[in-house]
Order: sequence, then C-alpha cells, then structure tokens
Amino acid sequence: MKTNAALLSLLFLAMPAISPGQSRDAYFGDADLDRDGRLSLTEFQDWMSYAFRQMDANRDGVLAPEEQHVPNAKRLTLAELNARQAEQFRRQDKNRDGFLSQQEFLAPPG
Repeated sequence: MKTNAALLSLLFLAMPAISPGQSRDAYFGDADLDRDGRLSLTEFQDWMSYAFRQMDANRDGVLAPEEQHVPNAKRLTLAELNARQAEQFRRQDKNRDGFLSQQEFLAPPG
C-alpha cells in the first residue's frame, strides 16, 4: 500500500500544472473540455490521468512495475486510478452538485 501511495504522489506531481504565465482561468479552461464553465467527473479524470497515460508505455491501461518510477511499485490499472480520482472529485465538490467549479477544482485537495 505504501508503494501505491508513493505512486499516486508521483502521478499527482506529474499532472499538468499551471505553467509560468498561464492564468488560473486558462488552466481550468484546458481541463474544461466542453467549455461549460464546470468540470464533470469524466473531464476531471481525463485531466488528472495525464501522468498515467504518459507512463503507460504500451498503452494497455495498466502501469506495470517496470513502467513506474517508484522502487518495488505495484501494478496499477487506470480503473483503480479512476476510482481514487472519483473519491477525490467527491471531496472537492463542496456544494455537491456533481461538478467542480473553477474554485473547487483549484482548491487544494482535501
């Protein structure tokens, strides 16, 4: 379990971040694929899975130990990551409307 926590930390750090010169609006806009001013769970998972997709060299939806940058890593599937992201989404959805506003999305994970 410690290894998965380390991997999730690595995935979090490798996710797309606000780059120098990029506004918070632009960062949110990049994640808001349908441009409706809010993020659905699907949009959130797509955005937050960036690092997973980059590390998944054979594109099989599984991060095998050899594809990870964590010693003694355990296998992680995209479905497992998406389940964890769904939990994170629910924690960040403070008003419980099923979407993340820009403020909810950019708030520190809790």
